[in-house]
Amino acid sequence: MSKSVIELVGVQKGFGRKEVLRGIDLSVPAGTIMGLIGKNGAGKSTMLKCILGLLRIDSGRSAVFGELSWNLSAPTKQRIGYVPQTMAGFRWMKAETWLEYSGAFYETWNKDKVKSLLTEWDLDPGARISRLSEGERQKLSIIQALGHEPDLFIFDEPVASLDPIARRQFLKELIDLSMDENKTMLFSTHITSDLERVAADVAILKDGRIAYQGDLATLQDRVQRLHIQSNRDLPDPLPIKTAIHAVIRGPSATVTVNGLEENEVRNLEEALAASISVEHLNLEDIFLEVNR
Repeated sequence: MSKSVIELVGVQKGFGRKEVLRGIDLSVPAGTIMGLIGKNGAGKSTMLKCILGLLRIDSGRSAVFGELSWNLSAPTKQRIGYVPQTMAGFRWMKAETWLEYSGAFYETWNKDKVKSLLTEWDLDPGARISRLSEGERQKLSIIQALGHEPDLFIFDEPVASLDPIARRQFLKELIDLSMDENKTMLFSTHITSDLERVAADVAILKDGRIAYQGDLATLQDRVQRLHIQSNRDLPDPLPIKTAIHAVIRGPSATVTVNGLEENEVRNLEEALAASISVEHLNLEDIFLEVNR
């Protein structure tokens, strides 16, 4: 088993009387691309900032590369690339000046890679940051995070302001990076189709806790929608222990389940004197069901 790059155990964080993180347990092994999804206000940005040591947790343990997040050493910080939701400060600088300034803090800064990305992503290095569009500033922030070729990437809604072409360019960069098994990524996004393209694992944040963490393919195999049709009114509730959500209308029902074997479907058909069809869901549908 790969050693965990990120390890959260019982992490709690609040602001005043508002509890945001209510006991987060999360493990991200080395070489993993993990997507983080959750509703607005679920605590995704707070969790990422706690991992980075930008916010101090109230209780529990948050560690990166085996070091406590709040006390990360300089060498460990050199191994992390971070893209926040919004690029703050330095807007009076030119793009190339800001990148040169950032690069001075990193021993592994790759000038050729930065120059190549500026060209590929059609960014004017001489443009002042204040005059860039929101999407262009997002591109610049991503380039800055990639420039020192870190071992861990943490992205907070990195494609929120990008147009479809720029999104594809970013995803291609992630796929290229994923070819190196030593690179680890954790990124939050609302665009679940992007996760399905690049992420092997997913974590769903709900009500301040991790509702699911694991292999994306396994999640899609487990969470299914049953369409039930009988010749008589169905019982309410239905005898399905793994049901997440159910809508029953007389002799028909639609039920979302988390883990139901094929033989259990057949047994259910006999018990209800019904026919059942099974629908496989994409990640967006699963996310909506989990957050009902």
